[in-house]
Amino acid sequence: MASIDSRIHFRDVARRESSAFDELINTVARLTAVEKKRPLSKAEAAEKARAEAIIDEIGKSERNNNKAVEVCDPLFVAARTLLNEQAMLAPELRSHKNGRLIFDQPNTAEAQSSQTKAASSSSGSGEYPYPGDPDITLVGLSIGLLMLEAAEAPPVRVVPQSTNRTGATVAAGTKGNGATLYPDTRHPNSRTFTREFFRALGEARSYFPLAEKVLTILAIEGDPDGRRGADPQCGAEEFARVMRGLADANVGDDEPQLRRKVNEALDRVQNVGGDDEIGDSVIDLPDLEEIVDENIIAENVRAMGPMIVSAMFDELKVFQVVDRIVEQFQQGMLPIGPGRAGKALYRYWREAPNRMSEQERRNFAAITLGIPGGNPNGMINSEFNDLWLRFVSSVSSFIRQNEVDTLLRSATPSPISHQQVRKAARDLAANLSLHGYGMAHFAAREVQSQIKFMIELLQDPEIRGSYGARDMWQVVDQVATYELGGAKTSSRYRTLATCGTIITAWLANNVARINRTTGPLIDIDQVRNPDVAENHKATRNPTDYDLVNACELWLADTATSDSRIEEMAQPREAPQMTSKPIPIPALARDMLDGIGDIGLGLGRESQSAFARNGAKAGAY
Repeated sequence: MASIDSRIHFRDVARRESSAFDELINTVARLTAVEKKRPLSKAEAAEKARAEAIIDEIGKSERNNNKAVEVCDPLFVAARTLLNEQAMLAPELRSHKNGRLIFDQPNTAEAQSSQTKAASSSSGSGEYPYPGDPDITLVGLSIGLLMLEAAEAPPVRVVPQSTNRTGATVAAGTKGNGATLYPDTRHPNSRTFTREFFRALGEARSYFPLAEKVLTILAIEGDPDGRRGADPQCGAEEFARVMRGLADANVGDDEPQLRRKVNEALDRVQNVGGDDEIGDSVIDLPDLEEIVDENIIAENVRAMGPMIVSAMFDELKVFQVVDRIVEQFQQGMLPIGPGRAGKALYRYWREAPNRMSEQERRNFAAITLGIPGGNPNGMINSEFNDLWLRFVSSVSSFIRQNEVDTLLRSATPSPISHQQVRKAARDLAANLSLHGYGMAHFAAREVQSQIKFMIELLQDPEIRGSYGARDMWQVVDQVATYELGGAKTSSRYRTLATCGTIITAWLANNVARINRTTGPLIDIDQVRNPDVAENHKATRNPTDYDLVNACELWLADTATSDSRIEEMAQPREAPQMTSKPIPIPALARDMLDGIGDIGLGLGRESQSAFARNGAKAGAY
């Protein structure tokens, strides 16, 4: 049987391929719907033709049972092309099947005999997935490092067999395919990706021979049947994270307890035991060219979603309602027996000392969202409300103006451009990232866990039956009205909580797009013709349509007038804030606040002070 490395499936490689193919299907469907309403532009027509050609090429390879099925993930296709063009693999990388690498047939009789023996021991399909463990390790680790660095590959295009991706004679590895998928070298991402690829390749080679041993251990850990199984699994990005963790710990290939070291690194990567990745990451000063990407930490921004939901639940008094229900259960005032609801209420009561108190929750709400009620001596986010409303208003105004321009076919440029929306998004994301450091990240996770528990508790049929309610919100309204001095409109705050989660998730998922200085920020075609998938979850992976919808709902539920939206959509100078918290002594902070703006004469205070001093000097 071939070695376990040779049989490994890279899970994330398979997931990326599935997502890339679904994106092609959605692109064709979206542009077909657009074409029914209006003629496609040249760029749209070319994009549709490209997607249809790729789908057709994949279909042809699927119908040809003697060929490996072609793949369309831009990152894999670009990495495969560079590896084969540089003759780094023998035989060449052809494709993958559910994340299992497939290589071309070997050229030499000796290699072919060895490969055939390995192939006959596994699949017998005529494919040659076993060129040797070093090549599989190199490919998997290089692709994992590219995923880890979020490398953006150029789009894929179909190239006929008679020419290669540059229009010259067909390159090696394309024989018999009829057509081949190659990266578009004319795309701006091509040069950048090539540099990132060779950087990742060099890093991957530096980890040898340790990387071969580590991949074998990861394959065994990911195999349900251990060494006897036929389907070991591993994530390429996970592999890359483990290798970096071992390198930082100075673990060598001669480590006698290598398996334990690998499992410890894997536990840190997978966040086993509740340790957070941010807390365990090592200090690594970035290159000057990459500093702008480090100013906004995506996980810090994402952590604000649970804090917004917590704030809305506080407004609805959900936390107080649950506490009141537990108190009534403790006093024997609820007709609930020793069932699931009773066990949940008892556990909630027992865990009270270890749970975040109301004042602590308010302190974190003040730190992250600037909501009054927290410790006034803390780092209160006083800029949040203004920055949030400016971003939401900018998105709304941008979409509305684009719709008006489309209807009127106006040649006048939109007053709200992509760059103005990007600036508002960057200011808000930087603010959320700054206030998401420290304990706030851990507090967000605890609050999220508590919110999920409360929702499950309040939805229990026994709890609802005790209050004659049809859903959890009726339970909240009833307890708040009778026990807590009055209820609020639950539908409003539920909507705001959902919209806040979607907006923060979109900001976190699109940090790279926000940090770019050029290019569109919001895909207008996707907003007009949204892709609707059954497994799509807007609060986790929101699309541009979900963002626009959330912004419009937020403005509607907060009753923000059109004039206010137009006013807030106008750009303004970003508030002064660092990319991370910097402790400053109170005395120094008071002195800095008293100085005012002294930067290049751009501030109003310095200009007015200069005018006053100049007037006095002239009087004398």
